[in-house]
Amino acid sequence: MNLSAKDYLILNGFFLFFISLNNVFNLDLIDLTLILSTFLYSIKWNKSEWLVPFFIFVWGIFQDILFGMNLGYSGSTYLLFYFLSQISSNYGVFEQQKIKFIIFAIAILAFFIFKNLFIYFNYQLNYLSLSEFLSFFVILLLYFPLNSIILYIQNKYEKIR
Repeated sequence: MNLSAKDYLILNGFFLFFISLNNVFNLDLIDLTLILSTFLYSIKWNKSEWLVPFFIFVWGIFQDILFGMNLGYSGSTYLLFYFLSQISSNYGVFEQQKIKFIIFAIAILAFFIFKNLFIYFNYQLNYLSLSEFLSFFVILLLYFPLNSIILYIQNKYEKIR
């Protein structure tokens, strides 16, 4: 996906909308940060887009400041799934949806474990919440509908070009 100036504006508006939506609807079961990460993972990005990771990280820092989270949490989450998307498209896994889902599920599980280990070692808390685990599980369930919508839009966009 090669982005023009208009597409960068739309991408930044999309991030602003989702971050604002996350601020309004602060639900325990649906983590909009992970939904936005799923969006970033589902898109087949162009290799020559160097501004996209910068914008992703800046929006993540903005979200961390807005919500009072540890600085870099959202930005690194977004970048993790962006780079997983890059790796899967570079190694030809992008068109194989089952393998792409397995990579996504492993990344979500590793992210869940890393987040809980960070809380344990940094704050000495055994924080293994059922609602947080269900939040990660809901993201896995929402992967296929979000992925199919994004692939449909992207294929339609490529046919128009």
